[in-house]
Amino acid sequence: MPDVVQIVVTPGSGDGRARSTARRLQKALVRRGYEAHIQTFADLERLEEWSATCEPSFSHLVGVGGDATLSAAVAAAVRLSIPFVPVPSGFGNMFARAFGFADQTRRVIELFERGQIRRVDVGTVNGREIFLSHRSYGLLEEIQQAVEREGAQPRSRVLRHLAYYVMAERVLVTAPLPAIRVEVDGALLVEDAALVTVANVETYRGFLSLTPMASPIDGLFDVFVIPGATKLRVWMRIFKILFGLPGQWDGVVLCRGRTVRVTVDGRPPDDLAVRRRAFPLLVLPESVESLRARQSEAEVSSAAEAGTAAAVHLVSESRGAEQGPRT
Repeated sequence: MPDVVQIVVTPGSGDGRARSTARRLQKALVRRGYEAHIQTFADLERLEEWSATCEPSFSHLVGVGGDATLSAAVAAAVRLSIPFVPVPSGFGNMFARAFGFADQTRRVIELFERGQIRRVDVGTVNGREIFLSHRSYGLLEEIQQAVEREGAQPRSRVLRHLAYYVMAERVLVTAPLPAIRVEVDGALLVEDAALVTVANVETYRGFLSLTPMASPIDGLFDVFVIPGATKLRVWMRIFKILFGLPGQWDGVVLCRGRTVRVTVDGRPPDDLAVRRRAFPLLVLPESVESLRARQSEAEVSSAAEAGTAAAVHLVSESRGAEQGPRT
């Protein structure tokens, strides 16, 4: 009996190319002796329902789409402990980029031919929702939600960036700063933050890297916080990181932990936790080594930044104490 590959896809991902990517992959897998099926979901809610109830009738699960699609699909791989293959076809693709996954058919086939199964981490929100990349609170999250409220997000990457820049300018003028309380592993980190990102992988890599040392194989979140200040100071800190200016880590807090509680403006909190080694990922062995190398380089670079020695020291100590052996 051939291995059965289940491909799931949300057709709106990746400038609408996700469905054609899935079909090309299906044909290539069938030519190599696999039994491959495609299931298309009109929206994330239907994909989440399927992930929560599907039977283990396949040997591999392939998700084609952006970060949200992959997070919704991976819930099935976590529940059934079935190897997962991400095929990025969206805007951010943060989790897929951490391992160097691509949407070219030959690259995906290479995973089936010589990939190895590696169990990696996911994040959970309030014990239910799974996320692969990150959860953000405060100004950046408000900008994304505002762009979505104004209509369908532009499919073009250039137009999507432009939409965010235009909305950022509007939010800078009109939106009040939130008050965000952050606790990490039960200890208060910041009482009044303006922006918080809790990351399982490097957030906005190649664009706005807020968590350059984050890794989905260390059993810990990386937490990025900008403490409360004037809006001008908050945005100046963001722009310094965006353009890699000297002192880019001044005035921010970086740390690691297994659990994070985030409370925004006194509303019911989100409790975020790492599920260590939660699902089997099919990955090339050199991708894992490349991920480790980038993480080490980021630690050295951050430690060299003036004004951040204490924050980076905290990060390094947390890893050494809690990471445990890699497998």
